[in-house]
Amino acid sequence: MSRFPLSLTVSSTLTVLAATTLSGLALHAASLDSPAGQGTAALLTAQMKPMNKGMGMGMGMGMGMGMAKASGSFRKAEAPVTGGFTISEEGGRKVLTLSADFMTNAMAPDLRVIFSSSATPLAATKAPGYPLKPGTYTELARLKSSKGAQSYVIPASIDLSAQKSVLIWCRKFNATMAWAPLQS
Repeated sequence: MSRFPLSLTVSSTLTVLAATTLSGLALHAASLDSPAGQGTAALLTAQMKPMNKGMGMGMGMGMGMGMAKASGSFRKAEAPVTGGFTISEEGGRKVLTLSADFMTNAMAPDLRVIFSSSATPLAATKAPGYPLKPGTYTELARLKSSKGAQSYVIPASIDLSAQKSVLIWCRKFNATMAWAPLQS
């Protein structure tokens, strides 16, 4: 398998990711927090590899992702947020993966990833906390980190066809940090 070295700036990473997805190539990127201390303003070194078509893989994002079934970009609720998510199928399991550029309030305690059956879950609530009423959401898992790529297996007990959005929510204070509508 041939490899093509490619250097790109952090700001153009999404463009390259989109181009690699469309061209059937998988992007394998080095960490932004490299031991060389280059930080986020430095160049990101990446390698592009042709995807293995025989394994039934679709959108490759360096995390062994299968074909994306749904995706979305997070929107601010109580806290600033960046990034998005994809839902894919891997080995017969559905997996929600937060993007590498995901970031929300690191100071908020008890953050959770939840689903809502509403495409506009904040419409029935008020700022600044956007509290949710019991029974209006389904909890997936505790948020592993306030930033960076992370994956969560979606149990079969969660009916994705009934879910319309993904939220980052603080259970302790019933405050919604961010939300994103599910887009197929």
